[in-house]
Amino acid sequence: MSNSVNTSSSGSYMDFAGLGELRGKAQQNQDKALKESAQQFEGLFIQMMMKSMREANAPMKDEDNHSQAMETFEGMFDKEVSLQMSKRGSMGVGAFMERAVNQQGTPQPSTEALLKARGKGMPLNPKQEPVALPTAADLAKGIFMDKPARIKSLQEFKMPFSGGVK
Repeated sequence: MSNSVNTSSSGSYMDFAGLGELRGKAQQNQDKALKESAQQFEGLFIQMMMKSMREANAPMKDEDNHSQAMETFEGMFDKEVSLQMSKRGSMGVGAFMERAVNQQGTPQPSTEALLKARGKGMPLNPKQEPVALPTAADLAKGIFMDKPARIKSLQEFKMPFSGGVK
């Protein structure tokens, strides 16, 4: 159950020689350079997240065992953990960034092509027909109803709403 972990920091986003190599790779193989850049971005993101979590936890730390050396060690540890997590792609941020950049590289169809593919669109300002509203006389005659209204008095109209009590 041995899980080998690469402890070299050559993939670090803070390694300036590595950034030069990455720039050279981008000219030769953009896909590989994009994957490596996305991985380094994920490492930076994870490290910033871990640093923020440590800062949020600062009030709960033991003041007796707190020192500048301990903070330095924690920072280096967080950096290495974030690099290893990004190499494994454990959070998926790098893969997401890689997909997003690849999608931006594909040409999008023009608006005209999308409209032609859709067919006849809906008019922005359709012609509206006026709707005839019934008058009080029409309602009394029952013209606009399916069945003519047979209400003789106001009391009879209120009866269904009052629970049958007159």
